Amino acid sequence: MNKLLLALCLTTSLISLSACAEHAGSPSTRAVFMGQQISLIDDQGQCTLVKPDQSHLKLDMEWPCGFSLDKQQKLRVEVFNKTPIFAVWRSDHMPAPGRDCLSKMQAIRQMPEGFQAGTVSLYAACGSGGDQKMYVAPFTW
Repeated sequence: MNKLLLALCLTTSLISLSACAEHAGSPSTRAVFMGQQISLIDDQGQCTLVKPDQSHLKLDMEWPCGFSLDKQQKLRVEVFNKTPIFAVWRSDHMPAPGRDCLSKMQAIRQMPEGFQAGTVSLYAACGSGGDQKMYVAPFTW
């Protein structure tokens, strides 16, 4: 009976992990934004954006992190007031038996003076996502 119970618990755990992995996926750390290469790196445990000029912008979230992608697996870019915005996210799985995640998302917009990061948004879901409001709301327009 104990072996059966153990097998059932292990199977349930694996299904739970698979469901979370499906939602979160593997974070994408390289992307093309406005025709230029950008990437994300681990800078002493901090998620850091490497801009096209190779300068760094430390973001307000821990490593690992990834770019928010569209359905074609390309960088998701939202445009508001003629300003392009992309987002970086990370998800932490909640302890078992839960299958949800606590995720962080930080929008970054391209201004004439350069990249500007918004405040971090927290949400209870696995992986990247959100609608245009999550890209626009962190900024003062």
